[in-house]
Amino acid sequence: MEKMRLEYQELLKESPMILDELIQFPTKVFSGKDHIKPDSKAVFFCYLLPAKDITKDQWTADAASSKWYLYDLASEEIFNEHAEIIKYIRCNKDTPRKTEIKKQDMINIREKMDKHIKNTYLKSVQAPIGVKPILKAWMELS
Repeated sequence: MEKMRLEYQELLKESPMILDELIQFPTKVFSGKDHIKPDSKAVFFCYLLPAKDITKDQWTADAASSKWYLYDLASEEIFNEHAEIIKYIRCNKDTPRKTEIKKQDMINIREKMDKHIKNTYLKSVQAPIGVKPILKAWMELS
């Protein structure tokens, strides 16, 4: 995690205008690129996971934390280790965009991810009904 933080700081140092560009993005970002393993497909997701603000005694996005997931299409496994996921999603501004997964397949994968988060994170923190994760970004890897 520290290595990723250092990479991020270096990126900001090299391109300070990137924060201004990020602010212009919509509430969600979608992209795609080549998978690092030929003939493999996966989808990366970044969710904002809600949390209870103990000072206000309510669930808010302000108290939320981000969480990364990588869904492998072949095995249907979900990975959540940032240090492993970064290898798959790392790219630069010259990385060609590539998307091949059908829209309906992406919808089905997203539904599986939402269910996974509900059955793992939301249950573990005993989130009340109606509290949901917020998808911030996803990237197709094909």
